[in-house]
Amino acid sequence: IKPGSDFLVYVQVYEPFNSSIQRSGKYFKPNFPTLRMKYVISILGCQYLTELREKITCVSDMSIATEISENPDEQIENLAKNVYKSGFFFIENTFYNDMRDANNVNYSDVILKWANTRDKIGPFKTARMENVRIDSLCARFGFPWVYMHQGSCEHLIVLSDARLVTENDDLSTSVYPKIEKIKPIPGKNCLMCGLLNVRWILTEHNRIPHDTSYFCENCFRSYNYINNIKVGNFKAYRYPCIPELMRENKRNK
Repeated sequence: IKPGSDFLVYVQVYEPFNSSIQRSGKYFKPNFPTLRMKYVISILGCQYLTELREKITCVSDMSIATEISENPDEQIENLAKNVYKSGFFFIENTFYNDMRDANNVNYSDVILKWANTRDKIGPFKTARMENVRIDSLCARFGFPWVYMHQGSCEHLIVLSDARLVTENDDLSTSVYPKIEKIKPIPGKNCLMCGLLNVRWILTEHNRIPHDTSYFCENCFRSYNYINNIKVGNFKAYRYPCIPELMRENKRNK
């Protein structure tokens, strides 16, 4: 990249959340959780929305629940992101659907059908995100848009800034999109030692008083296995972990 020949757009990605409605007496009160920014991604104007999508990492992409208590060393390959590949960005009344895979579902269809039955909603347009470059978007900065994947996992995204590439930036296209800033990732601690981060989720355990428990690697092995033989009855699932974000988190400390 030559300085000044392209520009960078900064995208804030927020943690997924679900709003809900609570009833208080005769009234219904919306319950909106606190928005938490996850990280900031920089992407070149010449790159595509699909490249932005591939840089957005989420625990729900890593979470296919495979029970492996009998063989905890089993390698799990079918992560959710490799099985359920559908998703869309909603930006300025347009749904940008990921249709690269023939089996992908157009998530916007059901929304468009619903909108057609309502007044004062829409009209909306659709496009394929694999055909849309960042520099072709006409979008407001500082305004919340939506990224949805895994059926119902919704993230707010905000185009926060844009500027020309300078000689002080990484001038290799392969570097982008990249994570510029990341919020510290709080780790859930092990039930047993209370010190190390969780690596396993256990359910239906006959030697633990509550149904769902969280173990680090060391405690999981020492409490539940003797000479690699399972002790007791329980189901074990790997705790979702995003190695790329963990590396970025350490780098930013």
